[in-house]
Amino acid sequence: MQKKIIALAVAALASSAAFAQSNVTVYGTVDLGQAWVKSNDSAAGAQGQKNVGRLDNNSSNIGFRGTEDLGNGLKALFQFEAGINTDTNGGWGGGRDTYIGLTGGFGTFVAGNLTHPLRAMGSKVEILPGAAGFGTVGSITGAIGTTKTGADERAQNALAYVSPKFGGFNATVAYVNGEVNPNGAGQGEARQWQVAGQYEDGPLYVGAGYHKVQNGSPVGTAGNVEADAAVWRLAATYSFPTNTKVTALYDNTKAETDVAGAYFKRAAYSLGVLQSFGQAAVGLEWAKSNKIKTQTGTVADSSANIWTLVGTYSLSKRTTAHARYSKLSNNAGADYRFYNNPVAAAAPAAAGRDYTGFMVGLRHSF
Repeated sequence: MQKKIIALAVAALASSAAFAQSNVTVYGTVDLGQAWVKSNDSAAGAQGQKNVGRLDNNSSNIGFRGTEDLGNGLKALFQFEAGINTDTNGGWGGGRDTYIGLTGGFGTFVAGNLTHPLRAMGSKVEILPGAAGFGTVGSITGAIGTTKTGADERAQNALAYVSPKFGGFNATVAYVNGEVNPNGAGQGEARQWQVAGQYEDGPLYVGAGYHKVQNGSPVGTAGNVEADAAVWRLAATYSFPTNTKVTALYDNTKAETDVAGAYFKRAAYSLGVLQSFGQAAVGLEWAKSNKIKTQTGTVADSSANIWTLVGTYSLSKRTTAHARYSKLSNNAGADYRFYNNPVAAAAPAAAGRDYTGFMVGLRHSF
């Protein structure tokens, strides 16, 4: 009934002729969790966050997607998806997958704000519900310290082509327009591109991808003019007949910090296992970053790791109760933080600080 009401509201905003020609689906997720989080003091003695309770919004969203049959096997497709601030005012936000495109026997071409292939790999190996909330392995594999590499972010102003499947294999090519010259007049456009392939058949999934940033690095230091960055990523999952799912991911990122070739680079990897017991499931995942390297050598004590224990119970096909405990540990020279819903840390000197969180929540999809 609620879907029909929402659909009628959408129809009122569109022309009746256009709406009649498209098949529109309304969908979404509401996920909230009561969390308790904290951090300890940094290696330099900066005070951490004492244990505090908070209500976490775990990527709640609403979306509208549809297709129109154009004939001869060709279809137009579109999607509009927005985040919902379910923990505060219920307002809608942007930043989620929104696109328009064409699909047919040749594959699929889309343009808009997109989940690119490397981000899809990260979501594929994540065992937390919806790959949302604090404690994801992307806290390590999607960052170099406090800087997100972009591998687990959506791409704005993007174009992507996805090939048809050939025996379980397909490929994706994506290009991200820079739109502006952020480094100043006369400098190069900060563009990006990706290429990836994946194989998925039955219980096995394997993916590999490469992400390149030109004329703009994810390491946003001063004087970062026409610097480049590159990410290599491998991911795999396998589901055994015992209802046991195992996951693995390897990420290698190098980001220049100036045009002269100064850089940061690091390798990171994750492992996970999820065991289902009827309506219940219990999982454990772990990720580790190796020490950060620069053009002058290895940064001392710059490795970090995270582990997260998760439990879920399906109350219905659409509603799931969940709980998690996560701990992110930094060595004295490392400053990694939760990728989503990080713990507040007012003091800037945070290297060597550890973060922990516990949450119980409820997730409903419609």
